[in-house]
Amino acid sequence: MQGKMFAGRLTMNATCRMCGHRFEREQGFVQGAMYVSWVLGVTYLAALGVLAQLFLVPRFGIVWAVVCVVAVHLMCIPFVFRYSRVIWAHLNVRTRP
Repeated sequence: MQGKMFAGRLTMNATCRMCGHRFEREQGFVQGAMYVSWVLGVTYLAALGVLAQLFLVPRFGIVWAVVCVVAVHLMCIPFVFRYSRVIWAHLNVRTRP
């Protein structure tokens, strides 16, 4: 996997243009990426929650802190989508070449 994995922001290439590696091997291959996405999402949401509790709740209250956390979460979804697939592809190449 040496070439670009994504053709656009959310569109994945079928194969690597450099080495010919198939990114989606079988039906349901990216289901593992959903688990990686869940772990990434829970991790950064927990960190955002702690930061919001420490810095935003004392100044603005719980409602605005939750609104800010949700807004940041919505902005991070495309990045989590892409990088969860990249992480899953690299983990899978290591276990099943």
